[in-house]
Amino acid sequence: MISYRSTLASPAAATPRPVLDLSMNEGEPPPEECIEVLRRAGTGVLREYGDPKPLEEAYADYMGVAPECVLATTGGDDAIDRVCRAYLGPGRRMVFPTPTFYMTPAYARMTRGQLVPLQYEWGTVPRDQILDAVDETTGLVAVISPDNPTGREFPTSALLELARALPDRVPLMVDMAYAEFGDRDPTRDLLECPNVLMIRTMSKCWCLAGLRTGFAVGPEDRIAELRSFGGPYPLSGPALVLALDALRNGRARMRRFVSYVRAGRERLAELTRETGGDPQPSSTNFVLAAYPDPRWVFRGLNAQGILTRRIDGLDGHVRITVPRNDAEFRRLDAAMRALVRPDALLFDMDGVLADVRRSYRAAIASACASFGVRVSPEEIEAAKARDGANDDWAVTHRLLADAGVATTLAEATARFEAAYQGTDAEPGLRRHERLIPRRELLADLASRFKLAVVTGRPRQDAERFLEDHGIGRFFGAVVCREDAPLKPDPAPLQVAMERLGAGSAWMLGDTPDDVRAAQAAGVVPVGVASPGAGRRMREALDAASAARVVDADPSLGGLFDE
Repeated sequence: MISYRSTLASPAAATPRPVLDLSMNEGEPPPEECIEVLRRAGTGVLREYGDPKPLEEAYADYMGVAPECVLATTGGDDAIDRVCRAYLGPGRRMVFPTPTFYMTPAYARMTRGQLVPLQYEWGTVPRDQILDAVDETTGLVAVISPDNPTGREFPTSALLELARALPDRVPLMVDMAYAEFGDRDPTRDLLECPNVLMIRTMSKCWCLAGLRTGFAVGPEDRIAELRSFGGPYPLSGPALVLALDALRNGRARMRRFVSYVRAGRERLAELTRETGGDPQPSSTNFVLAAYPDPRWVFRGLNAQGILTRRIDGLDGHVRITVPRNDAEFRRLDAAMRALVRPDALLFDMDGVLADVRRSYRAAIASACASFGVRVSPEEIEAAKARDGANDDWAVTHRLLADAGVATTLAEATARFEAAYQGTDAEPGLRRHERLIPRRELLADLASRFKLAVVTGRPRQDAERFLEDHGIGRFFGAVVCREDAPLKPDPAPLQVAMERLGAGSAWMLGDTPDDVRAAQAAGVVPVGVASPGAGRRMREALDAASAARVVDADPSLGGLFDE
């Protein structure tokens, strides 16, 4: 999986755009005082093996349990790994509700244990299903509360009932990484059960994921057993120093952040509802929402520099972390509303407004033929699906070079223009161009949105097409090759938005270069499969991360149907 953590940039973009990463659940940046804490600790923390005992004692105090009931681990992952290695192995099975945190079954597989996933009704502990699945080979039952990825919280009473109903030999592992965000922390109640092991972390509400500091909490005998399934120094010296300081001095700050998140997730749930989503109730720092077209939301936000998360097995959903401050909320709000109703629509001309199969595409073939090179429509489409294919003159030159013809771009362009514009002896292919969308549709869109044309055509050719087909009045801006560098550079889209006075937009284009230009400009990319486009071009538009791919037809694939 590729992660874009600080910037989302196009090679053509002059400066990277800052990313708002709402795909992870790490929380807000910790205070600058952390650096001073390390300075006071001195360089000895880098030289010495760190003793985890003071940290375990501090976490035990925070939890209200005995220190012997706490094991410090390298993040919650290490705690899960130890539990799996202690109770699973070849011939041993783990029973768990699914969907779940992906690393839990991953660690079980590392032990060569067998997985028994159970589909269940979210928000309810599937007690009877779990008990029916437990047999003499069961080594572990694993649940998450509050749950990742659904966000739901299990009632403490239901967890206690499950723990007490399991055979004494079968431990119940409860991953409670998001417990502080929930309505009630069941740790003390669950600690009364001799077979319950709880996973905790300082990655979420404490906002210290980079320290990789976690804990296993449970009965003293089971915690002592887990110690033998890992090294004696699971945490680095700096991690121990900073985590200990957070537990001693940062509890008020943590609680303020938790309070902000608890209010923020309701605000986020309402935003998803207002923009077509169906959010799950959440007791975490994220909201999982179902959408009719989740790819549109995921890719559309990504193009605007906001990262969210798609979950394997939950194809209809998008998971969004609660923004960490009001500025982030405002940015997310604007981006999500742009997916529903943008300020502007930016149209590429060729293949979107103009059917150019018998004009531009035919001119490419004619120019190549004048050099003795025959190219098929399929070969032209393949060339147009490649990077840097927004300029048909350059595409013609590239096809000739691929065929071994050594000529200049100027000569290839001259022959293309002779075919397209025509000569005294032969009328130009441009006479065959047809308007793709209905004029009535464009008129309706112009009454609801600001419209612009963003094309690589020379201005003379672009304006002639608009005039010939009586649609020029619908567009508040026409950006041509004389106005800015060609796509995939974002500049022509940025010029169009500036001229329109638009803050958000969709870009409708028929090539991967159009999609990349939209992403670089922070505009939602809509791929348009031009008339006659085959599978190759559709796949290229999708691979370029078009938020949606529609057909170029009189209704523009029904994109604007209400």
